Amino acid sequence: MDEKISEALHFKKIYENDDIYYKEKIKKKLLGNQCIIHFLNNTALDEENPSDYYNVNIRPYYLIPETQTDVTNYICYESNFSEVDNYNNIIKRGQIIFYILCDNKTILDRETGIARHDLLAALIIDEFNWCNDFGSQLKLVSDRPVTMDNRYIMRTLVFEHNTANNVSRKGIVDNYARRK
Repeated sequence: MDEKISEALHFKKIYENDDIYYKEKIKKKLLGNQCIIHFLNNTALDEENPSDYYNVNIRPYYLIPETQTDVTNYICYESNFSEVDNYNNIIKRGQIIFYILCDNKTILDRETGIARHDLLAALIIDEFNWCNDFGSQLKLVSDRPVTMDNRYIMRTLVFEHNTANNVSRKGIVDNYARRK
């Protein structure tokens, strides 16, 4: 069984599965940003241990529990890959989507006077826009505020870039895919 777990964990480190690889990189960037951790405003967690925020306030999927006793602030993220160029099947369009959901009762940050969803969005844009951490430059293509319900105020950010179309296998570039 350890061999199966080890085989599954290697997807975090190589380009073979873009979704897992991207989500791991996003997780590290978000948890490594002390301002994002601070402005998530979770008083139950210690800001000195940012990994505690993972799967609590920072989630690699967009799903909020239906039954909640305490409304909190979330950064959810997803990646997707859609368009493959008709003339170059080695390149595809990748998107990273952030859903920033903030409790409407604490929407205005007391320290800065800025709406929390706008502040977190600005920090994420600063961290990800024009970065090259995913093989080519990410570009912000959408930044939209949304009212979700009477508990959350939301902002959605979409970053895009062109990337290789899974042309590696076990960490080695697959020449067959390149010739195809």
